[in-house]
Amino acid sequence: MIKRRLIISVSFCALLLGCTKPTQPRWEGIAVEKASFDQVWEVCLTSLKDRGLKVDRQDRRFGLIVSEPTIGEQFFEFWRKDAVSSDDVLLSSLHTIRRIVSIQVTTQGPRKFEVRVQAQAQRASIPGDQLDNTVEAFELLNRQGIPASPSRRDYVRPQAEPIWVDIGREPALEQYILEDITHRLKS
Repeated sequence: MIKRRLIISVSFCALLLGCTKPTQPRWEGIAVEKASFDQVWEVCLTSLKDRGLKVDRQDRRFGLIVSEPTIGEQFFEFWRKDAVSSDDVLLSSLHTIRRIVSIQVTTQGPRKFEVRVQAQAQRASIPGDQLDNTVEAFELLNRQGIPASPSRRDYVRPQAEPIWVDIGREPALEQYILEDITHRLKS
């Protein structure tokens, strides 16, 4: 009887958890006062540059800065700074991870702004070779530049391009950049 009640209550809790609506990810943000738009903008650009992130796009009218996709640092790359937590470094060491950081600067009033940061991580997924016949299987195993058959001397198998799969946000990197921006604006 007790086992039955336990199973029913656990099933009910699992059912309730399964029915919850996923929350929309929110950008982390800070309020900035007593600064000009140009000061805030330059501090944001400098903060990205110091993390080793190159700026891909910047639109002052919409207040948006987006970094280029940057391949994540690995455990032996101590000079790089794009991963903040040890979990992020471990993940970058096990998989090919790239990060894209977006900074949104919105005007809240005269000399009053809100700065929001979003760091998105993506994992590379490289499709494998598809073998359609035994000649292609032989070519796959014999990739020293020697064609498998005389009739296919001009055949070169193209290198597969990675497909980038979103794996989520990196709140540690977002928080670090926000703290860096705050510190730079106060000094």
